Amino acid sequence: MLDQAVKLREVVEAQTKVVPMGKLPHKISVVSGKGGVGKSIIALNLGIALARDGARVLLIDGNVNLSNLDILSGVSPANRLFDVIEGTSRLKEAIQEISPNVFLLAGSSDGKLKRLGSSDAAVLFREVGSMEPTFNYAVIDTAGGIVQESISLALLSDEVLVVSTPEPTAVMDAYVLVKAIKRINSSASLKLLINNAKNEAEAEEVRMKFDLVSDHFLNMKIDYAGFIPSDTSMEQAVSVQTPLMEEFPDSPSSIAIKTIAERIAKKK
Repeated sequence: MLDQAVKLREVVEAQTKVVPMGKLPHKISVVSGKGGVGKSIIALNLGIALARDGARVLLIDGNVNLSNLDILSGVSPANRLFDVIEGTSRLKEAIQEISPNVFLLAGSSDGKLKRLGSSDAAVLFREVGSMEPTFNYAVIDTAGGIVQESISLALLSDEVLVVSTPEPTAVMDAYVLVKAIKRINSSASLKLLINNAKNEAEAEEVRMKFDLVSDHFLNMKIDYAGFIPSDTSMEQAVSVQTPLMEEFPDSPSSIAIKTIAERIAKKK
């Protein structure tokens, strides 16, 4: 199944195409083994948090058939990702500033089934790297599950945040996704991020269980990005279609996302 979904040769060939005239941003893919774990909300607000110190951030909605970032941001761009891929729009015409120093390249919204191949993603990243002024970060939201587009985007990124909630099915699906990515590229930089945890103790328990399973079956552990606590502010921000970091900047979930962004920026 995995070999049919993503072939290593295709990804390697695609990586050779990411040779921009300018400078590539630090690419962060946000993935999950299943939908409904808050991945898109995290991607959106992580981008805003990274931009707080003056960095330029490009948000890419890699969930090509179910666009979420534009809805969460309360915008409706005229041009989108596949307009750029198909050559009917230039990249700079398709991106829209949604917050200071944060720009969005939205996914599809026409209901037509589309496929984003590794080569398409590589060419897109090359164009992003050639833009002036340059972007410091590209945060890529992806479709949930083991799908070609999500794995391709993850393998072409500098680091990958694997989002899970404490729910057992979410944890198991996250493990299966990690296994799939590591089978293709054992050196992929993966980090586990626990969302919607009751407290730090619950998040730590989930992390330890994940480590035990990964160590036993894969003979490896992945890094830990941190956790985001359960917080009704997330749901409220979604309902008013305003980013959490702007609507509730001092909420527990906003503070947690800021902390994760600071770790990423410090390491980079």
